[in-house]
Amino acid sequence: MRRASRWLLSAVMALTTLTASPASTFARDTKVEWKSVDVPAGEGQAQRARALRGLLKSAAKKADFGKAKSVVLSARVAEFTSVTRGDVHRVTCTIVGRVVGGPTARSRISFGGRPSERQALEKQVLSMVASGVVGRLAAIVRARADDKRARASAD
Repeated sequence: MRRASRWLLSAVMALTTLTASPASTFARDTKVEWKSVDVPAGEGQAQRARALRGLLKSAAKKADFGKAKSVVLSARVAEFTSVTRGDVHRVTCTIVGRVVGGPTARSRISFGGRPSERQALEKQVLSMVASGVVGRLAAIVRARADDKRARASAD
């Protein structure tokens, strides 16, 4: 009898885990539109802009924007440097994101590695700042929705 109750408890826990709605399911319902993704002119600008746009879209799919049905965002690379000094290649990137009609968020990182792995290092840095700025923009969208609900209930 004891074995049967353990099995039943395990089955109930597994079923609950499978059917529970995690917070990340909100991201699937939210349509995220990138109004603009600006990269400063320079060597590899078109390739960097294309890569950044893809990384931002990927990060937005994973982000929790709350119950918002659609969100319009923009991003601008404020700084991007890729320099080799001695035996270290350092990539620094700053991205400023904006919820259209709302506040901005900034993500900055500086990362070093082998000069022979420059392209992989640049992509990793872009990925990290894209995830950071999208996460912060998602938090802003959730906070704005909470503020609107609070004001509506107060009226």
